[in-house]
Amino acid sequence: MPESLIHTIITAEWDMFQHVQNQGGRASCQDDYDTFAIMRKSQFLAWSHEALASYCQDLTEARAAGRNLLTEKYGYMMEHTAPEEYENIRSLLPAVPPEKAALVAGLTEKEILWREDFNRRFPDYGRLGRPLRKEDAACGETSIETYAMGELNTYSERTLKLLAAHYQKLEAQGENPAVRIMDATARQYGYRDSADAQARLAQEGGHHVF
Repeated sequence: MPESLIHTIITAEWDMFQHVQNQGGRASCQDDYDTFAIMRKSQFLAWSHEALASYCQDLTEARAAGRNLLTEKYGYMMEHTAPEEYENIRSLLPAVPPEKAALVAGLTEKEILWREDFNRRFPDYGRLGRPLRKEDAACGETSIETYAMGELNTYSERTLKLLAAHYQKLEAQGENPAVRIMDATARQYGYRDSADAQARLAQEGGHHVF
């Protein structure tokens, strides 16, 4: 069942997250399981069973090899968030082959375009998220582009291809995967969907109602 598989993935990711070493010490988000679980579950509810099973295998294989995919994700992100520090660690990160890099770049761009569409449709709700592109991010912020690229780099090519095929199917059906993800987030905070969250935010003058 997808819910059981998602729970297994979140549990594995949370364990890895607990072992991510930050330069400034332990981050507050490493003690906030509830928010972590909501955000990760919202993302995975938009995936196919095949992609979930493949990513679960990625996590199992990484753990067996002594790798921490969450540490690697934040390491890849540093290319844009902390370029000087990134140069000191880039040799420690798994190299990304050209074929995989192309898959990552394509999926990253799709995620940005989906969120642009989402933000046009649900502007107040959309503003609660990260800035879209790396050039839009202020100092200390991480854009959707940077975060997505960092995370996708940790997936196997098998998982990336399954995810790309699933998203292509959703798009062919006229669905925006970002809406699926944000609907799931809204429901976990007590709203019916993104439209309900947008209406509440607009009523409250754009203030955070979660």
